[in-house]
Amino acid sequence: MAVITSTIGSGWLFAPYFAAKMAGPASLLSWLLGGLLAFGLAMVFAELGAMISTSGSLAQIPLMTHGRLAGFVGGWAAWVAYVSLPAIEVMATMEYLSDRLPFLTHHQAGVQMLTLSGTGIAVLLLVLFAWINLAGVEWLARWIDGLTLWKLLIPVATSVILMVYAFHQENLSPFLPEHVTETGGVLKAVSAGGILFSLLGFRTAMDLAGEARNPQRNVPLAMGLGLGISLGIYLLLQLAFLVATPPSAVQGGWEGLLLVDHGGPLVAIASGLGLGWVVTLLLVDSAVSPSATSMTNMGAAARVNWMLARCGLLPAIFGKTNRAAVPSVALLSSLVVGVLILRLPAGWEGVVNFLTTTLVIALSMGPISLWALRRQWPNRHRPYRLPASGLWCMASFVVTSWAIFWSGWTTLRLATLAILLPAVIFAIAEAARGRRVNAPGGVWWFVYLAGLCALSALIGDGRPYAASMSGQLLTVGLYALLVFPLAVRSRLPEASPQATRLMEN
Repeated sequence: MAVITSTIGSGWLFAPYFAAKMAGPASLLSWLLGGLLAFGLAMVFAELGAMISTSGSLAQIPLMTHGRLAGFVGGWAAWVAYVSLPAIEVMATMEYLSDRLPFLTHHQAGVQMLTLSGTGIAVLLLVLFAWINLAGVEWLARWIDGLTLWKLLIPVATSVILMVYAFHQENLSPFLPEHVTETGGVLKAVSAGGILFSLLGFRTAMDLAGEARNPQRNVPLAMGLGLGISLGIYLLLQLAFLVATPPSAVQGGWEGLLLVDHGGPLVAIASGLGLGWVVTLLLVDSAVSPSATSMTNMGAAARVNWMLARCGLLPAIFGKTNRAAVPSVALLSSLVVGVLILRLPAGWEGVVNFLTTTLVIALSMGPISLWALRRQWPNRHRPYRLPASGLWCMASFVVTSWAIFWSGWTTLRLATLAILLPAVIFAIAEAARGRRVNAPGGVWWFVYLAGLCALSALIGDGRPYAASMSGQLLTVGLYALLVFPLAVRSRLPEASPQATRLMEN
């Protein structure tokens, strides 16, 4: 339930629109590619999650295999993404509701921004979600269970209704227009179009694993089933969006599609078809679906922060829990950061691209840590064992590197700065206190991200080396294959005793 409700949030309201603008009808291929990437990572984390079934384990895993510096980088990257997700979901709600409540948003330089009134209401929603989370995961689970069935039915019903009332088959031809193949629109839509943002909800199973019954069975099962169901819904929704869009709106190409006058793209299409009751349904769901996702991600962000504190990577106060065993200080700090994010001068698409990049960077540690643990814990019982793990991990790392590269030079450099600059400050502060940070195990992060930034700045459209898309993929793939063995070899001689004790406790 948590995986599905994390996956079907604001993504279903916006991602089909942005993916169609970038890839046209071939956005269906983008969803399949994004699903393949997400599934590859999910199976890696299925083995890790079954072994390390503690809340906020994305912070603990790199600490366990590569030491404190790597642990900080991985955990911080995850937290930067997680802490922003609740605000993003609330922003999506405000944008859709502005169709009926225009005082919530205004347009600034072509970007839909929250007004002062919209920001105030969004802040109240975040405070409400924080209060629910503070009551403990069981109460949160009851809210999620009640909302997930709704979140499954509404996108499916909307897709079917739109296709019944408008099925413009001509919108699907040509399937691969020339501009898409030249610029790699199919690939860019995976990262920048919100597809990966929508499909990476499987991680929630790991973040809440410490509070789940029988995590050895339920964590991998939740990842596989939740991702498969969600991908099927997104493919249906993308098809419905493509065929329901008025042909006149895409006469100049899908990249010129503009559907923002009614608060949200699906509302614009339904309004154009005269389906007022569908518009009402969409507006109700724009409050329900993102709200449930926001609640879940607020709890996940707090648990990552809490684990960073327990691992000694953040001040101990962030590890404090209340009577319901909820990390209260970490949760409240996430609330404060979420409120600040509401005032960022960027629309849903831009912020989502940044958050997706930081999250994929955090998840890229998974294949490396799994292969490292195969050597550090060769005889440890594994409730789920990934078959052909060496090949699977290398392939996952390559595809993950592609996804980071596809985010683009502007986004990648900002994400790298947001992750590595705090890591440098952490290393300096720890050195001043005479504490070891296991620098050799974390240096590969700097090499890896600096190299991806350099490749993003040098090759591609408008860059000094205008390589074809196949050339770009080959270059980035070879670079990832060079980094992977170096990163695995930089592991600790044995799994970190500190992280192991936390897992056993």
